[in-house]
Amino acid sequence: MRKRWNKLWKGFVLFTVVLVVLAGGEGVLFWEELKIASSIRRLSGADRVYYMEADTDYHFEEFLEAGGAASDKEVSAFLTKCISKGFYQMEVTNEGPACSVISALDGAGSHVWGRNFDWDGSVPIIVKCTPKDGYASVSTCDFKNITDSAEIVPEQFAYKMLAIAALYVPMDGMNEAGLCVADLEVNEGGMIAVDTDKPDLTVTTAIRLLLNRAATVEEAVALLGQYDLHASGGISHHLAISDASGASVSVEFVDGEMVVVDTNCVTNFNLANGDPAAGGESAQQRYFKLCEIYEGACGTLTAEAVKQALSQVAKTEGEWWTQWSIVYQQDTQTASYYFYGKYEDEIQITM
Repeated sequence: MRKRWNKLWKGFVLFTVVLVVLAGGEGVLFWEELKIASSIRRLSGADRVYYMEADTDYHFEEFLEAGGAASDKEVSAFLTKCISKGFYQMEVTNEGPACSVISALDGAGSHVWGRNFDWDGSVPIIVKCTPKDGYASVSTCDFKNITDSAEIVPEQFAYKMLAIAALYVPMDGMNEAGLCVADLEVNEGGMIAVDTDKPDLTVTTAIRLLLNRAATVEEAVALLGQYDLHASGGISHHLAISDASGASVSVEFVDGEMVVVDTNCVTNFNLANGDPAAGGESAQQRYFKLCEIYEGACGTLTAEAVKQALSQVAKTEGEWWTQWSIVYQQDTQTASYYFYGKYEDEIQITM
């Protein structure tokens, strides 16, 4: 690990020197990246939580036109070429989150969505993205998936430039049309590698695609069907997807096929297999608790009730614990964040 970071740090130093040299004229080469990096700031009221805005080109359409990527390594190669212009190596992974999702309608018929992200040593970055031809969105990235270290934060210039990769590694997100997406680990089986004539996407780049282009669950499923989906971080995943109408599904990858299951609650096992024990005791308990809350309220939950539901299934001890919780309210297009199990401390991000 030390050898790797010595190499990366030398790359950062070289990159910084090059930017200084080019600043007199050709530094315009990096103006889009510099604009995104300059927006990064640490949020007050939360420890080690950062915010970033992207309302300029970050090459995602170019990424899709090039055929996407079938692995984190291929995503890293693309980012190195297009964002760092080859001056330093950008690496991304997707470590496996053990998480919980619940989707409901409030009494007024507006969509409310909640998500716990359970992991270890995260460095959260909230990303507000406004693409030229797509929906504005708010998503959350774990900077640890980019640096492979819980100690590195995007405060120095070089790490801010590296944090631009967060746009390609969202763990969850919500767009202005009301579509909500979350990546959850699957604790059983494995995503079988597929190789058809379709272009490729990793799980996290698929989330970025959906946030940019899909308004409904139906549109999201249709988009995913146009690509070969590949595991990230060497683990299996499924996607919890909900929309403003209250439609809610788990998109799963079983025996090389995409399977769509209608559900308002998702944890860490494939619902298509019908075996909640496959995800382990914790995943099973969290799933049944969320179902109990949802069914007890007849599917009608206020934002406060969703927050309370998340707090009841939050992990507060052990190796993996809740890094962040989100409650999204479609009527106000507001994302309410609660970090590290502190449900009394709210950070709101509005579309």
